[in-house]
Amino acid sequence: MINNITIGGRLTADAEIRHSNQGSVICNFTLANNRKYKEIENSTFIEVSIFGSFASAMHPYLKKGVSVNVVGELTQDIWEHEGKTYQKHRIKAKEIDFRTPKDNQNINEGEDNEQF
Repeated sequence: MINNITIGGRLTADAEIRHSNQGSVICNFTLANNRKYKEIENSTFIEVSIFGSFASAMHPYLKKGVSVNVVGELTQDIWEHEGKTYQKHRIKAKEIDFRTPKDNQNINEGEDNEQF
C-alpha cells in the first residue's frame, strides 16, 4: 500500500529535539496549514517527527514561522491514560523543503528552493 503525504505550512514554534531510551535522535514540530474558502480562513495543525541524523541536521533550521513543505508517511499514535484511549495522527518526515520566508518573498522569486 502507498502511504505518502505532502503538506505545506509554517512552524507554530521552534522544533524540539530529544533522544529516545535507545539513543535515537527525534525532532518534533507542529505545522499550521492555513487555507481560505469563501472568505473564511481555517487552520489545521499537524504534528511532524524526524528521526536520526536527518533530525540532527534539520533541527537548527526549524524555527517558529519558517515555511516548509513536508513529504512523509502518515502514522497514528494510540495510547491509554486513566482508562481512556487517545489517538493522534503524525507525519514521519522523509523530506523537508524550505520555502521562501514570508518577509523575503520577493528576494528569491524564480529561484529553486533548497531541499534537504
